[in-house]
Amino acid sequence: MWIQRAPWFLILALASLLLIAAVACKESKKEDQTPSGQTPAAGVTPGPGVTDTEIKLGTTNDLAGTGGTPYGVITTAIQAYFAKVNEEDGGVCGRDINLIAEDDQYAPALALEKTKKLVEQDQVLGIVSALGTGAHLGAVDYLNDPNGDGDTADGIPDMYVSTGFSGWGDYQKWPWTTGYIPDYVSDAKILAQYINDSHAGEKAGILYQNDPFGQDYLNSIQENLADPGLLVSKQSYEPGAPDVSGQILNIKNDGAEVVVLASVPNNTANAIISANTEGYKPQWVESYVNATTSVAAIIGGGADKIADGFALLAGAVVNNYILDAVGAAADPAMVEHKRIMETYSGPGVSTLSVYGQSLAELEVDTLSRACDNLTRRGLQDAVESTQGFHGTLMLTGVDVNLSPTDHYAIQALQPVRVEANGTLTPIGDVISVD
Repeated sequence: MWIQRAPWFLILALASLLLIAAVACKESKKEDQTPSGQTPAAGVTPGPGVTDTEIKLGTTNDLAGTGGTPYGVITTAIQAYFAKVNEEDGGVCGRDINLIAEDDQYAPALALEKTKKLVEQDQVLGIVSALGTGAHLGAVDYLNDPNGDGDTADGIPDMYVSTGFSGWGDYQKWPWTTGYIPDYVSDAKILAQYINDSHAGEKAGILYQNDPFGQDYLNSIQENLADPGLLVSKQSYEPGAPDVSGQILNIKNDGAEVVVLASVPNNTANAIISANTEGYKPQWVESYVNATTSVAAIIGGGADKIADGFALLAGAVVNNYILDAVGAAADPAMVEHKRIMETYSGPGVSTLSVYGQSLAELEVDTLSRACDNLTRRGLQDAVESTQGFHGTLMLTGVDVNLSPTDHYAIQALQPVRVEANGTLTPIGDVISVD
């Protein structure tokens, strides 16, 4: 049977029509994934960083660990979750989220320089999850008063800062800045209560970073111990210091039986290793900034030796507000978290990756409520109207409620004990720190 072949130009035309139809179908699918009411209201001019296809945000962090922290993985986890939202959920407000990350090396001057670059050159709509108390103190005044004229009306949303410095709650001084994690004063108050209840009459010591982060802990521990006279040793170290063994030896010689570690993971790990070398085994009580998987990996000498690290970390007490990265591995939310991290080039599953996604989920919720006013003011209004938000990776009883006069996001903590197998055992109820 003979079949007449179609002319080549008709085949080409048909192929072009099929390609156009496929593209249209893809775009239609993305539009179908986008809830209604997610375009700017009539007369609203979108703010910087907003196009028909993109919402541009910025962040600063110690990305390469130059400043002596392991926190760069938080940014990687946030970017992985945003990639999932862009690919699987149609983005937010019909737009992809583009997070531009800059390395500030945990240094205030560099944090300011990188923040200015994000705002003035990259033209981001807002900053999210800037990390480190000392580092962010270098940039916070600029974000709240970028013109330097004392008028904060034209600030830049400084959303969900990854530091619990108590000062972020000063909404009159910094009206555009909102914290994410519980404030350090409240964390220290709960730790002090644990010491009062479980180690009454025992001598205590504290190792603290010599900046507002560590000073929040020092002041709160001194204020909330039942007998402040039992705080027999107060040792500080400078941010970025590689070795705190001398301070730990001083605490040991002062006779402390309970030691509060108001330090970042690298210094906390060094403290525990140094104490073990000296045969010193106090009850460790740690700031929640010490992600247990990170500290254990540093103690052990790498992620492949994390079990060795947990063997030394076992028994430490810390407060928690997100799912246990080890003990909750079978939880459906954690299974999904693992999938997202693996699919979208995340950092792998750890306490810090769980933290990063939990913050990213809140940011996506915030953006989704600003769709009809994608300006800096509209985004800040969405931040301050957050009520009853509960992320998939938050502990039961931990919710986010914000207002124009309440800039603390997470305000509940649960005391837990670190076990030798890496799991976290609750040793008390979730405590509200409102």
